[in-house]
Amino acid sequence: MRIGEGNIMNGKWALWMAGFVVAATGWASAEDPHFHHVHLNVVDPAKTVAYYEKMFGAAHVPDFRGVKGTDALLTDRSFILMDKVDTPAPSKMISGLYHIGWGGVNGPGEFEWRDKEGMRWETPIQSLGQEHFMYAYGPDDEVVEVWTGFRHNRFGHVHLFSDDVKIATEWYMKNLGVNGPARIAPKPPKAPADFDPAKGPPGAMFRYLWASAVDTKNGVTINVFAKPSDDTINWWTDPPVGELVKSDGRVIDHIAFSYRDIQPVYDRMKKNGVEIIDEIKERDGFNFKSFFVRGPDKVLIEIVEARPLPEGVWE
Repeated sequence: MRIGEGNIMNGKWALWMAGFVVAATGWASAEDPHFHHVHLNVVDPAKTVAYYEKMFGAAHVPDFRGVKGTDALLTDRSFILMDKVDTPAPSKMISGLYHIGWGGVNGPGEFEWRDKEGMRWETPIQSLGQEHFMYAYGPDDEVVEVWTGFRHNRFGHVHLFSDDVKIATEWYMKNLGVNGPARIAPKPPKAPADFDPAKGPPGAMFRYLWASAVDTKNGVTINVFAKPSDDTINWWTDPPVGELVKSDGRVIDHIAFSYRDIQPVYDRMKKNGVEIIDEIKERDGFNFKSFFVRGPDKVLIEIVEARPLPEGVWE
């Protein structure tokens, strides 16, 4: 149970809407980034495909980009790609990749039908006045949020944990060219010892919660939250998150952004001193060209060369 997260989310949507008075990023590329995919490590790809088809309306893409036997899921604006693993990948929420999220419209109704279909809940539905959120477990224990503030039923966001929200947000803006807030708030003070995250007026948590967000060309938001910590405020019931671990090899392995031409992006990152994990090459298993970098908070990020897709259309 994410204690006090209702108070977080009461203020969250207003924060995001106000925050996207987009700041100039100094991005030199003629092309803004699209969110391309979330990459999962799964034991049974067929089970994962069936789950996201049934529970979230994703479309199965067999033989992705002409590669026989490579299954993918289209989420209207981006993809879920998968690697098959023999044993379950680690899923404890201690990496910079916290969860992925879909939009919702009718929270109670959407919770009810999913519950009847046997969805496993990490946090059942929570009321936020007119809005609702809920957290589910995927087939390999990846966490998936439904948040009705988006007012749609599409893939909507990736939620990150960070040691330093300002540094992380600026990194994504500078190196990827994503849109971000005009001002990134500094780290807040430590919450008083008697502050109860489960109580208090809506939005009270934001006095002690460090958060930001960036947005891609195809409307997928990357939420950047300070990891739950006694250093500012531990806003959930689990123990505080200690040192963040690398995302690679975990159930949510990496996230990917795409551009028509990735060479200028590579050159820019190289100039900026970004750690290149894997050089530009053809990925035979997925029939595209890409490179990998280490992002903030040990998040693995792939940069894919691909044409942007109209919503609901794929090639």
